[in-house]
Amino acid sequence: MTAEKIIQQIKKDSEKEKNQILDEAKKQASVIIKEAKKQAEKESEKILSDGKKQSENIDKIMISRANQEAKKEMMNAREKIIEECFIKAHHYLSTLNETKYRTMMTKLIKNGVKKLGKKCTILTSRDIDKEIAGNMGLKISGTVETSGGVILKSADGKITLDHTFDGILKRKKNEIRIKVGMLLFSE
Repeated sequence: MTAEKIIQQIKKDSEKEKNQILDEAKKQASVIIKEAKKQAEKESEKILSDGKKQSENIDKIMISRANQEAKKEMMNAREKIIEECFIKAHHYLSTLNETKYRTMMTKLIKNGVKKLGKKCTILTSRDIDKEIAGNMGLKISGTVETSGGVILKSADGKITLDHTFDGILKRKKNEIRIKVGMLLFSE
């Protein structure tokens, strides 16, 4: 073979090998691209799935917060209504007519005397209290600034019974709150 034929054969062989390498590279590139697309689709689906789960979780959290806020608002509204009932109850007691007030105070003072004894002293808030205490033979030791009711003290001063409207409502507030809540808001 002549040198020129050898050079042509080398060119031909190298062209053939180049084409084979290019074909093989194209095939590998095609496989790599297909795998990359599959991987990208999987990752895309995972991202979408994760995003959907996060979105659902965020929705649940937001709904839960909204429900909690609504419950809180409802409780605040109920508490406001119950407090209004206390204000009205206090007003009602403060404006009792003389007959009802006299009956109530007589009962409360007798109850106090029963617990503390006849030698107890009394602090009054109204003239009617003084009259009732005087009729029972009790010693009046002063007055108390309140809308109604009396305070009784044992002879030795160790025990005090607060039978004022303010004191009674304060002591019974939780019990009354529960009853009022049940009356107004039971379903």
